[in-house]
Amino acid sequence: MFSCSSSKQEKKLIGKWYSAKENKINSEFQFYKDSLVIYEPFGKATLKWHIEEQKIYTSYLNDKGPTYKYKLNENSEFLNLELIGDQDSNLQTFVKAQNAFDFFQKIINMRIELPLNETELEYLNQNKTSFSIYIGYKNNKLVVKTDKSSGLNNLEKEFDDFIKNSRDELKPFLKFNLVADKNIPDSQIDSIKYQIRKTFFTPIYRTYKNDQINYKNNINWFGEIE
Repeated sequence: MFSCSSSKQEKKLIGKWYSAKENKINSEFQFYKDSLVIYEPFGKATLKWHIEEQKIYTSYLNDKGPTYKYKLNENSEFLNLELIGDQDSNLQTFVKAQNAFDFFQKIINMRIELPLNETELEYLNQNKTSFSIYIGYKNNKLVVKTDKSSGLNNLEKEFDDFIKNSRDELKPFLKFNLVADKNIPDSQIDSIKYQIRKTFFTPIYRTYKNDQINYKNNINWFGEIE
């Protein structure tokens, strides 16, 4: 009976789980039937795993791995993990998603279908120099937001804070990045760019995708200047 219960729980965990910090992927746990692959800021680990009494036990080839307390929500869409034995460990909440871009859309709570661009695109996340504005849809309604708030009412303060918190040597390379759905009317995009240019002389870029850049494995934006 216990084995059957554990097996059911393990099946619910199979798949990709992501956690975020400020709308950026911080950790990824990929549960497979015979392995667990963990991606964290300090590197990648591949382990064996099994469940016993609301705990996930892991192991390396010849050694014990970390043990986690875990809790799934009712729909098995959210996973709380707490590393056992680490007093400095914080409870992490993971979201189940098909890939990195699907997870990104879930945490910003909108849908964005990026436009295609087959020309050579510029990497925009270098040294965290991009201030992103997200423009997409929720329940068929247009939504605009930043990493800090919904709408652009606080844009001037948010970007001023972004400048202040950036290292001096990076300030000449700061940019706005419009992560916008391909169906957003040009007039709406132009209105947002006008609002930016009323106050700032900072370059404005737009994010695109193509056959080589699809954001399924990570969220490192690529685009071109507007």
